Amino acid sequence: MKFLITAQDTAGNVTLNRASVPAALKKAGELISDGCWNVEIVTPDGATYNPGEFDQLRERAGPAGPDISLATQ
Repeated sequence: MKFLITAQDTAGNVTLNRASVPAALKKAGELISDGCWNVEIVTPDGATYNPGEFDQLRERAGPAGPDISLATQ
């Protein structure tokens, strides 16, 4: 399953994908640290999470470990 991470930087739009919630959260955090804005994570079911909602996404994924994806729940 793909988790899309979208953001904007000085060069334009950025769209990346990751296979798990922890990986998507990590990349989103890196993008924010690098100065990107409008960072969002879109889950395989189409739900969109903004930085203020990343804790909700983390809770939704559960405490299963570093590589769990929502697809395995």
